[in-house]
Amino acid sequence: MSSKMKPREKETKPHIENTKESRNSKRLVIGFIIFAVIVVGLIGYAFLYDRVLKYNKPVAAVGDREIDGKEFSERVKLERNSYVLQYNMIAAQMVLVGDNSDYVSYYKEQLTQLLSILDDTEYFGEYVLDNMIDEQIASIEAEKMGITVTDQEVEDMMQELFEYYPNGTATPTVTYALEPTSTLTSLQKTMVAVAPVIETPILPTTTLEGTLQTVESTATQTPLPTATAIEPAPTSEELASTATPYPTATVYTEDIYEQNYQSYLTNLEGIGVSESVLRNYLRNYMLTQKIYDAIIADIPRKQDQVWARHILVETQDEAIAILNRLAGGEDWNAVCSEVTLDQSGQENCGDLGWFPQGQMVEAFETEAFRLNIGEISNPVESSFGWHVIQILGHEERDIESDYDYQRLQSNYYSLWFQEIKDSLTITKSSNWLDHVPSEPSVAYNMRVSN
Repeated sequence: MSSKMKPREKETKPHIENTKESRNSKRLVIGFIIFAVIVVGLIGYAFLYDRVLKYNKPVAAVGDREIDGKEFSERVKLERNSYVLQYNMIAAQMVLVGDNSDYVSYYKEQLTQLLSILDDTEYFGEYVLDNMIDEQIASIEAEKMGITVTDQEVEDMMQELFEYYPNGTATPTVTYALEPTSTLTSLQKTMVAVAPVIETPILPTTTLEGTLQTVESTATQTPLPTATAIEPAPTSEELASTATPYPTATVYTEDIYEQNYQSYLTNLEGIGVSESVLRNYLRNYMLTQKIYDAIIADIPRKQDQVWARHILVETQDEAIAILNRLAGGEDWNAVCSEVTLDQSGQENCGDLGWFPQGQMVEAFETEAFRLNIGEISNPVESSFGWHVIQILGHEERDIESDYDYQRLQSNYYSLWFQEIKDSLTITKSSNWLDHVPSEPSVAYNMRVSN
């Protein structure tokens, strides 16, 4: 019996080995299938996330107001496109002045700056996102203030951007009339040399046509030789028959505007930007401008101002040495021209003129408005160095230049807006960078380095 069993045992061994191999093969196949499914799933999820899922998450929120990822991405493309168009326009101008090295150098510098902005996609994206956050803040405040922008206002702005004015161009505003400089006291006269005041009459503004007529009449004041014979002037019919015809300019009609506008929209669609994003961009811009105008409307032109001069040095010890020299009776102008680091101060003895609050660095301004007329400060440190300040005047007066007044308005609005911003809860999602496109961009053969 034992001899019969041995052949049976030998017969079963190949069967067991085949079974193990079959199981291993099945495991390998199943493992490969699972791996393939995972890989395909990951690729599919990545594709789905890039095209759909990531847009379901907001990139930022201001309170309960969310900034949509898709609109943010399109907004970045819209603003990138603006930079690219600006780049191409400057590049074309550079070609026209290619024989002038100074102009070419100037244009190249501008093109390089534009490229550096466009190439830093993260910086560009965050810049746009911060602007969109500010627009949400403005929208919240606009609702509180009852400020709105209508669809017609957006359309009017769009027409203006395309230089289409169906109702004519706007009338220029009247410039502000300035008050004369106040009379100096005897104390002020001892501190600063006063130039004699020459009264200059203010002439009315003339139109371009009036100016040309004035020049023309002046040029023809020299007597002209008298003609020997006077011939009759030609009639209007004779002039019309002999005049050389000039081409008539095409009237910019509403149809032409619509064609140009639709052509622009087609270009935007080509880079993935919808018309709604463009119009929202204009609406938010106009809304912010209305809020700005409302906030600065009550800022008076007459402000508490000081008239100051200063000496700027590098260290506190140098500032103390200046105080000692002044206390010893040395002339301010002589000391200032000798040691000040303010180059403009060397020419005018450090005279900064009149300025209101909000135009100088905080430490300097705080000390200047604290001092009495004629008083000299202790050394004051700022980011520029160490200052010795003397006050020449302090009074309520009009801000003389439009530029300074506009800067005051801008500073006032910035402080107001920052205060509002600090009171709100603002969050940026961790995935906002995933929504930042790198296109459109400057064509490779158009880059200034090429």
